Amino acid sequence: MQRKLPIVLAVVAVLAAATLVFFRTTHLPSTVTETATSAARTESVAQDNANPLAASATPSKPPARTLPKKNSTSGVPAALPPPGTPLKSILADLKQRADDGDAAASSRLYRDLRTCAAVQRIDRQAPAMSGNRLLNQDIADMSPDELRNGERRLGRLQGRLDFASDNAALCNGLASSDFAALVPATLQAAQLGDAQAAACYVGANLGNWVGLLDNPQWVSDYRNNALPLANNAIEQGNWAMVGLMASAYGGNGRTANLLAQVTGTDPLQAYTYARLMNLGQAADGPSPRAANVLSNLAAQLTPEQIQAADAQAQTMFQRYFDGAPREPGESTMAALRDCGGGGPGRGGF
Repeated sequence: MQRKLPIVLAVVAVLAAATLVFFRTTHLPSTVTETATSAARTESVAQDNANPLAASATPSKPPARTLPKKNSTSGVPAALPPPGTPLKSILADLKQRADDGDAAASSRLYRDLRTCAAVQRIDRQAPAMSGNRLLNQDIADMSPDELRNGERRLGRLQGRLDFASDNAALCNGLASSDFAALVPATLQAAQLGDAQAAACYVGANLGNWVGLLDNPQWVSDYRNNALPLANNAIEQGNWAMVGLMASAYGGNGRTANLLAQVTGTDPLQAYTYARLMNLGQAADGPSPRAANVLSNLAAQLTPEQIQAADAQAQTMFQRYFDGAPREPGESTMAALRDCGGGGPGRGGF
Protein backbone atom coordinates (compact mmCIF):
# COMPACT_ATOMS: atom_id res chain seq x y z
CA MET A 1 0.00 0.00 0.00
CA GLN A 2 2.73 2.44 0.87
CA ARG A 3 4.26 2.08 -2.63
CA LYS A 4 1.12 3.80 -3.95
CA LEU A 5 1.57 6.87 -1.75
CA PRO A 6 4.06 8.63 -4.08
CA ILE A 7 1.64 8.15 -7.00
CA VAL A 8 -1.27 9.69 -5.07
CA LEU A 9 0.88 12.54 -3.76
CA ALA A 10 2.18 13.28 -7.26
CA VAL A 11 -1.32 13.42 -8.72
CA VAL A 12 -2.51 15.70 -5.91
CA ALA A 13 0.40 18.03 -6.57
CA VAL A 14 -0.27 18.10 -10.33
CA LEU A 15 -3.95 18.79 -9.78
CA ALA A 16 -3.21 21.62 -7.40
CA ALA A 17 -0.72 23.17 -9.85
CA ALA A 18 -3.11 22.80 -12.78
CA THR A 19 -5.89 24.47 -10.83
CA LEU A 20 -3.63 27.39 -9.97
CA VAL A 21 -2.48 27.85 -13.58
CA PHE A 22 -6.01 27.70 -14.92
CA PHE A 23 -7.35 30.42 -12.67
CA ARG A 24 -4.37 32.68 -13.19
CA THR A 25 -4.88 32.42 -16.89
CA THR A 26 -8.56 32.50 -17.33
CA HIS A 27 -36.46 6.72 22.73
CA LEU A 28 -38.06 8.93 24.96
CA PRO A 29 -37.23 9.26 28.70
CA SER A 30 -39.89 7.86 30.98
CA THR A 31 -41.49 11.29 31.45
CA VAL A 32 -42.53 11.38 27.79
CA THR A 33 -45.16 8.70 28.09
CA GLU A 34 -46.80 10.77 30.85
CA THR A 35 -47.87 13.35 28.25
CA ALA A 36 -50.16 11.10 26.23
CA THR A 37 -53.55 12.75 25.83
CA SER A 38 -56.71 11.29 27.32
CA ALA A 39 -57.56 9.96 23.87
CA ALA A 40 -54.20 8.23 23.60
CA ARG A 41 -54.58 6.77 27.08
CA THR A 42 -57.79 5.00 26.00
CA GLU A 43 -56.04 3.10 23.24
CA SER A 44 -56.12 -0.68 23.41
CA VAL A 45 -53.86 -2.64 25.71
CA ALA A 46 -52.47 -4.37 22.66
CA GLN A 47 -51.21 -1.03 21.30
CA ASP A 48 -49.60 -0.18 24.62
CA ASN A 49 -47.86 -3.52 24.73
CA ALA A 50 -46.57 -2.94 21.20
CA ASN A 51 -44.72 0.19 22.35
CA PRO A 52 -41.12 -0.86 22.95
CA LEU A 53 -40.69 2.12 25.20
CA ALA A 54 -43.19 0.69 27.66
CA ALA A 55 -41.36 -2.61 27.53
CA SER A 56 -38.15 -0.81 28.42
CA ALA A 57 -39.53 0.86 31.55
CA THR A 58 -37.50 -1.60 33.55
CA PRO A 59 -34.36 -1.89 31.43
CA SER A 60 -32.06 -4.83 31.73
CA LYS A 61 -29.13 -4.20 34.00
CA PRO A 62 -25.57 -4.25 32.72
CA PRO A 63 -23.52 -7.25 33.81
CA ALA A 64 -22.33 -7.12 37.40
CA ARG A 65 -18.82 -5.73 37.61
CA THR A 66 -16.06 -5.79 40.14
CA LEU A 67 -13.88 -2.84 41.04
CA PRO A 68 -11.26 -1.68 38.51
CA LYS A 69 -7.70 -2.85 38.86
CA LYS A 70 -5.88 -0.70 41.40
CA ASN A 71 -2.34 0.47 41.68
CA SER A 72 -0.97 -1.40 44.67
CA THR A 73 0.78 1.67 46.07
CA SER A 74 -1.68 4.50 45.46
CA GLY A 75 -5.06 2.75 45.50
CA VAL A 76 -6.05 4.43 42.21
CA PRO A 77 -6.78 2.65 38.91
CA ALA A 78 -3.59 1.54 37.18
CA ALA A 79 -2.39 3.75 34.36
CA LEU A 80 -3.17 2.76 30.81
CA PRO A 81 -0.36 1.78 28.43
CA PRO A 82 1.04 4.70 26.41
CA PRO A 83 -1.02 5.70 23.36
CA GLY A 84 0.06 3.84 20.26
CA THR A 85 1.15 0.71 22.11
CA PRO A 86 0.52 -2.22 19.73
CA LEU A 87 -2.99 -3.37 20.55
CA LYS A 88 -2.12 -7.03 20.16
CA SER A 89 0.30 -6.81 23.10
CA ILE A 90 -2.26 -5.25 25.47
CA LEU A 91 -5.52 -6.68 24.15
CA ALA A 92 -5.96 -9.35 26.83
CA ASP A 93 -5.10 -6.95 29.64
CA LEU A 94 -7.51 -4.27 28.39
CA LYS A 95 -10.28 -6.86 28.08
CA GLN A 96 -9.70 -8.06 31.65
CA ARG A 97 -9.63 -4.53 33.04
CA ALA A 98 -12.80 -3.65 31.14
CA ASP A 99 -14.50 -6.77 32.52
CA ASP A 100 -13.44 -5.61 35.99
CA GLY A 101 -15.28 -2.31 35.46
CA ASP A 102 -12.39 -0.05 34.47
CA ALA A 103 -14.14 2.57 32.32
CA ALA A 104 -10.92 4.09 30.98
CA ALA A 105 -9.59 0.70 29.88
CA SER A 106 -12.95 -0.13 28.32
CA SER A 107 -12.94 3.09 26.28
CA ARG A 108 -9.34 2.52 25.22
CA LEU A 109 -10.17 -1.02 24.06
CA TYR A 110 -13.18 0.19 22.10
CA ARG A 111 -11.37 3.11 20.44
CA ASP A 112 -8.25 1.13 19.51
CA LEU A 113 -10.32 -1.71 18.07
CA ARG A 114 -12.42 0.79 16.15
CA THR A 115 -9.29 2.44 14.75
CA CYS A 116 -7.79 -0.88 13.70
CA ALA A 117 -11.05 -1.98 12.07
CA ALA A 118 -10.84 1.19 9.95
CA VAL A 119 -7.21 0.44 9.08
CA GLN A 120 -8.19 -3.09 8.06
CA ARG A 121 -10.90 -1.70 5.74
CA ILE A 122 -8.50 0.77 4.14
CA ASP A 123 -5.87 -1.92 3.60
CA ARG A 124 -8.44 -4.16 1.90
CA GLN A 125 -9.54 -1.32 -0.36
CA ALA A 126 -6.03 -0.08 -1.24
CA PRO A 127 -5.71 -2.10 -4.47
CA ALA A 128 -8.98 -0.64 -5.76
CA MET A 129 -7.79 2.84 -4.80
CA SER A 130 -4.82 2.50 -7.14
CA GLY A 131 -7.23 1.88 -9.99
CA ASN A 132 -9.25 4.99 -9.19
CA ARG A 133 -10.34 6.73 -12.39
CA LEU A 134 -9.04 10.04 -11.08
CA LEU A 135 -5.49 8.72 -11.04
CA ASN A 136 -5.63 7.91 -14.72
CA GLN A 137 -7.60 10.90 -16.00
CA ASP A 138 -5.92 13.50 -18.20
CA ILE A 139 -6.20 16.75 -16.30
CA ALA A 140 -6.08 18.66 -19.58
CA ASP A 141 -9.61 17.41 -20.25
CA MET A 142 -10.93 18.49 -16.83
CA SER A 143 -13.00 21.62 -16.20
CA PRO A 144 -12.18 23.92 -13.26
CA ASP A 145 -14.98 22.35 -11.21
CA GLU A 146 -13.72 18.88 -12.03
CA LEU A 147 -10.21 19.89 -11.02
CA ARG A 148 -11.41 21.22 -7.68
CA ASN A 149 -13.60 18.21 -6.99
CA GLY A 150 -10.87 15.83 -8.06
CA GLU A 151 -8.35 17.51 -5.82
CA ARG A 152 -10.71 17.20 -2.84
CA ARG A 153 -11.40 13.54 -3.57
CA LEU A 154 -7.73 12.73 -3.95
CA GLY A 155 -7.05 14.62 -0.74
CA ARG A 156 -9.54 12.43 1.10
CA LEU A 157 -8.02 9.36 -0.50
CA GLN A 158 -4.54 10.42 0.58
CA GLY A 159 -5.86 11.15 4.06
CA ARG A 160 -7.20 7.62 4.40
CA LEU A 161 -3.92 6.14 3.24
CA ASP A 162 -2.02 8.35 5.69
CA PHE A 163 -4.39 7.30 8.48
CA ALA A 164 -3.69 3.62 7.79
CA SER A 165 0.03 4.25 7.65
CA ASP A 166 0.04 6.29 10.88
CA ASN A 167 -1.77 3.50 12.75
CA ALA A 168 -0.02 0.52 11.18
CA ALA A 169 2.14 -0.10 14.28
CA LEU A 170 -0.89 0.09 16.59
CA CYS A 171 -2.72 -2.54 14.59
CA ASN A 172 0.19 -4.79 13.62
CA GLY A 173 -0.30 -8.48 14.35
CA LEU A 174 -4.06 -8.41 14.94
CA ALA A 175 -5.92 -11.40 13.55
CA SER A 176 -9.31 -11.21 11.90
CA SER A 177 -10.77 -13.02 14.92
CA ASP A 178 -9.62 -10.17 17.19
CA PHE A 179 -12.06 -7.79 15.51
CA ALA A 180 -15.00 -9.86 16.72
CA ALA A 181 -14.42 -8.11 20.07
CA LEU A 182 -15.43 -4.71 18.63
CA VAL A 183 -19.22 -5.02 18.99
CA PRO A 184 -19.20 -6.28 22.62
CA ALA A 185 -16.42 -3.80 23.45
CA THR A 186 -18.58 -0.96 22.13
CA LEU A 187 -21.52 -2.07 24.27
CA GLN A 188 -19.32 -2.45 27.32
CA ALA A 189 -17.78 1.02 26.91
CA ALA A 190 -21.26 2.49 26.45
CA GLN A 191 -22.51 0.83 29.63
CA LEU A 192 -19.52 2.26 31.49
CA GLY A 193 -20.30 5.81 30.38
CA ASP A 194 -18.52 6.41 27.06
CA ALA A 195 -20.93 8.74 25.21
CA GLN A 196 -19.34 8.21 21.81
CA ALA A 197 -19.50 4.43 22.21
CA ALA A 198 -23.17 4.74 23.16
CA ALA A 199 -23.97 6.74 20.02
CA CYS A 200 -22.06 4.30 17.83
CA TYR A 201 -23.74 1.27 19.42
CA VAL A 202 -27.29 2.63 19.38
CA GLY A 203 -26.83 4.04 15.87
CA ALA A 204 -25.18 0.91 14.49
CA ASN A 205 -25.85 -0.35 10.99
CA LEU A 206 -26.49 -4.08 11.10
CA GLY A 207 -24.57 -4.61 7.88
CA ASN A 208 -21.38 -3.28 9.49
CA TRP A 209 -21.30 -5.80 12.34
CA VAL A 210 -18.55 -8.08 11.11
CA GLY A 211 -18.95 -11.51 12.71
CA LEU A 212 -22.70 -11.21 13.31
CA LEU A 213 -23.55 -14.59 11.79
CA ASP A 214 -21.15 -16.24 14.23
CA ASN A 215 -22.50 -14.23 17.18
CA PRO A 216 -26.31 -14.07 16.87
CA GLN A 217 -26.57 -13.13 20.56
CA TRP A 218 -25.42 -9.63 19.57
CA VAL A 219 -28.92 -9.00 18.21
CA SER A 220 -30.52 -9.94 21.54
CA ASP A 221 -27.99 -7.82 23.38
CA TYR A 222 -28.86 -4.88 21.17
CA ARG A 223 -32.60 -5.32 21.64
CA ASN A 224 -32.13 -5.40 25.42
CA ASN A 225 -29.70 -2.49 25.69
CA ALA A 226 -30.29 0.03 22.89
CA LEU A 227 -33.27 1.88 24.40
CA PRO A 228 -31.90 2.01 27.97
CA LEU A 229 -28.63 3.40 26.61
CA ALA A 230 -30.48 5.93 24.47
CA ASN A 231 -32.68 7.10 27.34
CA ASN A 232 -29.73 7.49 29.65
CA ALA A 233 -27.77 9.42 27.02
CA ILE A 234 -30.63 11.85 26.47
CA GLU A 235 -30.94 12.40 30.19
CA GLN A 236 -27.23 13.28 30.12
CA GLY A 237 -27.86 15.91 27.43
CA ASN A 238 -26.81 13.96 24.33
CA TRP A 239 -28.24 15.64 21.21
CA ALA A 240 -26.98 12.98 18.82
CA MET A 241 -29.17 10.43 20.57
CA VAL A 242 -32.23 12.69 20.27
CA GLY A 243 -31.72 12.71 16.51
CA LEU A 244 -31.33 8.95 16.40
CA MET A 245 -34.57 8.45 18.29
CA ALA A 246 -36.44 10.89 16.06
CA SER A 247 -35.18 9.02 12.99
CA ALA A 248 -36.01 5.60 14.43
CA TYR A 249 -39.56 6.43 15.50
CA GLY A 250 -40.05 8.26 12.21
CA GLY A 251 -39.07 5.16 10.25
CA ASN A 252 -35.87 6.61 8.80
CA GLY A 253 -33.74 3.48 8.54
CA ARG A 254 -30.92 5.36 6.82
CA THR A 255 -29.68 7.00 10.03
CA ALA A 256 -31.20 4.55 12.54
CA ASN A 257 -30.97 1.26 10.69
CA LEU A 258 -31.06 -1.15 13.62
CA LEU A 259 -32.72 1.07 16.22
CA ALA A 260 -35.79 1.51 13.99
CA GLN A 261 -36.32 -2.25 14.15
CA VAL A 262 -36.46 -2.02 17.94
CA THR A 263 -38.70 1.03 18.26
CA GLY A 264 -41.03 0.56 15.32
CA THR A 265 -42.67 3.67 13.88
CA ASP A 266 -44.68 6.04 16.09
CA PRO A 267 -45.57 9.52 14.76
CA LEU A 268 -46.22 10.89 18.26
CA GLN A 269 -42.85 9.78 19.58
CA ALA A 270 -41.12 10.91 16.37
CA TYR A 271 -42.79 14.34 16.56
CA THR A 272 -41.74 14.82 20.19
CA TYR A 273 -38.11 14.09 19.43
CA ALA A 274 -38.14 16.17 16.26
CA ARG A 275 -39.67 19.06 18.22
CA LEU A 276 -36.94 18.71 20.84
CA MET A 277 -34.31 18.82 18.10
CA ASN A 278 -35.84 22.01 16.77
CA LEU A 279 -35.76 23.57 20.22
CA GLY A 280 -32.05 22.87 20.25
CA GLN A 281 -31.42 24.77 17.04
CA ALA A 282 -29.44 27.99 17.10
CA ALA A 283 -31.13 31.40 17.11
CA ASP A 284 -31.85 31.30 13.37
CA GLY A 285 -34.28 28.44 13.98
CA PRO A 286 -34.78 25.03 12.33
CA SER A 287 -33.72 24.37 8.76
CA PRO A 288 -36.41 24.13 6.07
CA ARG A 289 -35.86 20.37 5.95
CA ALA A 290 -36.31 20.01 9.72
CA ALA A 291 -39.42 22.18 9.62
CA ASN A 292 -40.81 20.04 6.80
CA VAL A 293 -40.21 16.83 8.79
CA LEU A 294 -42.02 18.30 11.78
CA SER A 295 -44.93 19.43 9.59
CA ASN A 296 -45.31 16.00 8.02
CA LEU A 297 -45.36 14.33 11.44
CA ALA A 298 -47.84 16.89 12.82
CA ALA A 299 -50.24 16.05 9.99
CA GLN A 300 -50.56 12.55 11.48
CA LEU A 301 -51.51 13.78 14.97
CA THR A 302 -54.51 15.40 16.63
CA PRO A 303 -54.25 18.97 17.95
CA GLU A 304 -54.34 17.57 21.49
CA GLN A 305 -51.43 15.22 20.79
CA ILE A 306 -49.41 18.04 19.26
CA GLN A 307 -50.01 20.26 22.28
CA ALA A 308 -48.96 17.51 24.69
CA ALA A 309 -45.87 16.63 22.64
CA ASP A 310 -44.82 20.29 22.40
CA ALA A 311 -45.10 20.63 26.17
CA GLN A 312 -43.10 17.45 26.75
CA ALA A 313 -40.37 18.50 24.34
CA GLN A 314 -40.08 21.81 26.19
CA THR A 315 -39.85 19.98 29.52
CA MET A 316 -37.08 17.73 28.23
CA PHE A 317 -35.26 20.71 26.73
CA GLN A 318 -35.18 22.48 30.08
CA ARG A 319 -34.54 19.40 32.22
CA TYR A 320 -31.89 17.59 30.20
CA PHE A 321 -30.33 20.36 28.10
CA ASP A 322 -30.67 23.36 30.44
CA GLY A 323 -32.62 25.19 27.76
CA ALA A 324 -29.44 25.78 25.75
CA PRO A 325 -29.06 25.21 21.99
CA ARG A 326 -26.72 22.52 20.80
CA GLU A 327 -23.24 23.22 19.51
CA PRO A 328 -22.50 22.85 15.77
CA GLY A 329 -20.65 19.54 16.26
CA GLU A 330 -23.45 17.92 18.29
CA SER A 331 -25.43 16.59 15.34
CA THR A 332 -26.36 12.96 14.82
CA MET A 333 -24.45 12.70 11.56
CA ALA A 334 -21.30 14.14 13.12
CA ALA A 335 -21.49 11.57 15.91
CA LEU A 336 -21.97 8.69 13.47
CA ARG A 337 -19.07 9.83 11.29
CA ASP A 338 -16.83 9.37 14.32
CA CYS A 339 -17.91 5.73 14.51
CA GLY A 340 -15.75 4.78 11.55
CA GLY A 341 -12.55 4.75 13.60
CA GLY A 342 -11.28 8.22 12.88
CA GLY A 343 -10.37 7.51 9.28
CA PRO A 344 -11.04 10.51 7.01
CA GLY A 345 -14.08 10.41 4.82
CA ARG A 346 -15.63 7.31 6.32
CA GLY A 347 -18.31 6.64 8.90
CA GLY A 348 -20.23 3.64 10.15
CA PHE A 349 -19.46 0.94 12.64
